[in-house]
Amino acid sequence: MPYYCFAGQDINFPYRVLDLESYYILDGESSALQPLVIPTPLALSCRTIGWVGGEQRQVDIWSAPPGVVLKVAGGSDFYVAPDGRTILRVDKYRKRVEASGKAARSHLTKLDREILVGPALVLALALRGVWCLHGSAALYNDRLTVFLGESGQGKSTLAAYLAAKGDPEWRLVADDILPVTADPAGVKAWPRFPQLKLSRQAQPGPGLPEQINLDRICVLTQAEMDKMPELHSLPQGQAVQSLLRHTVGTRLFDPAFLKGHLAFCAHVAGLVPVYRLDYPHRKEALPRIAELLENLC
Repeated sequence: MPYYCFAGQDINFPYRVLDLESYYILDGESSALQPLVIPTPLALSCRTIGWVGGEQRQVDIWSAPPGVVLKVAGGSDFYVAPDGRTILRVDKYRKRVEASGKAARSHLTKLDREILVGPALVLALALRGVWCLHGSAALYNDRLTVFLGESGQGKSTLAAYLAAKGDPEWRLVADDILPVTADPAGVKAWPRFPQLKLSRQAQPGPGLPEQINLDRICVLTQAEMDKMPELHSLPQGQAVQSLLRHTVGTRLFDPAFLKGHLAFCAHVAGLVPVYRLDYPHRKEALPRIAELLENLC
């Protein structure tokens, strides 16, 4: 079974996905799972609506001991093992998890690939203690800044501008999602993670270190067009709220997961400075933002 390394974690699934070749590490015999019969009826753990495959779709998490089944409207169902190490498609007709061999290597649709690399992978990483922030990120002089914000706030535009402004000290690290871990020693970003909005050739992760210290977080808020960009330090309580709001997949988490996620956000907010970046959406403001960020370094 093919194994891939995402965000420093080895995860296996029996699908050779062309866009993920840079994350592929080996192909061997799987010892993780044999074909598993899915219990019926399944117990619904969570139901939400999420943006998958270019549109809003219903997303369900069903308890399927020992793991869970992820169901996204219009796509295949995927079983995520309890340790997050394996993601396998469910045969909807036989109600069993594919394991290896011909059946497991059958065709994945474009939507299936987005489910696999999107919510299924995010959930698998969370089971491994890796949380995915919904944000872009850029590296300056070996110091990493993460930009969080709602859709349309300009996260990707800002990170892309910094990486393309002609200063070799700036490098793009993430366009939309950045996996992060925290321990008593500090907060680490894991940039080797597929950025679904970028082409395979434009992926920043393969050319970056496996892990990078996370130095600061900027939460983007839209400022009036005639204002200049400004940075304001956020109190720890507001910083925690921002991290909670801008973590990918939280609507898929059960109560135990949510408790762990809250502890993670509080820990990060206690270790990393978090700023509010008032960001007027005009091109002329971008050099000033770069200057503000460089001064922080």
